[in-house]
Parts: sequence; structure tokens; C-alpha cells
Amino acid sequence: MKKISALLVLISLFSNLALGADKCDWTKIKKLPDGGFEYSLELNECVGKLVEDSKVKDQQIVDLNKAIQLKDLALKDSDTRANMWLTTSTNEQERIVKIDADQKTSNIIYFGLGVALTVLSVWGASKALGH
Repeated sequence: MKKISALLVLISLFSNLALGADKCDWTKIKKLPDGGFEYSLELNECVGKLVEDSKVKDQQIVDLNKAIQLKDLALKDSDTRANMWLTTSTNEQERIVKIDADQKTSNIIYFGLGVALTVLSVWGASKALGH
């Protein structure tokens, strides 16, 4: 995604050159002895356009970086939700297995108690009848 963003920025930066919009002869700028520069009104307009374009490009870069950060945050949150779902489903599966094991144990105990009650009933009945 960052490569695409960089490509978009480069295309937008060089779009003036590619479309032939840059008609400024930068070689006509003369350096003055006091450290300043002298250039024509046409070049002044070109410099103004460059400064304006630079501000627009800077804002586009900020916006693209913000979009990338939001995308990264969305992916991170998505991963977090997936991990939470995996943990929850694993815990639920463990609970179901434990409940199933407890149910089997309860069935065995109930069966054993049923057999014991039957044996005791038969034994009690035989004692009551005097056998």
C-alpha cells in the first residue's frame, strides 16, 4: 500500500513536467551579490505555483499517511477480534467437553445407584418375607 501511495505522490509531483505545464526557464535566475536572487515576473509566477503545488502535495501526503494508519489500525483490530473469537470458541469447546464428561459420569453413577437400589430392594424383600 505504501508503494502505491508513493507512486501516486510521484505521479502528482511530476504531472506538471509530464503534461508540459512547466514552461519556466530556471536557468534565467541570477544570484545577486547580497545573497538574494533576481528573476522575471514569469519565473516569480512559476515559483508561486511551485510553492502552492508543494502545499497541496504536502497535504495529500498527510492525508495518504492518515489513510494508511487507519487501514493498519483496522487490520490490527480485525486480528484482535479474530484472536478473541478463537479464544472464546476454544473456551466454549472445553466447557462442552467437560459438561459431556460430567454427564457420562452422572449416567454411570445413576446406573450404579439403580443397580444397588434394586439389589437392596430384593434383599429387603427377601428379609421381609423371611427367606
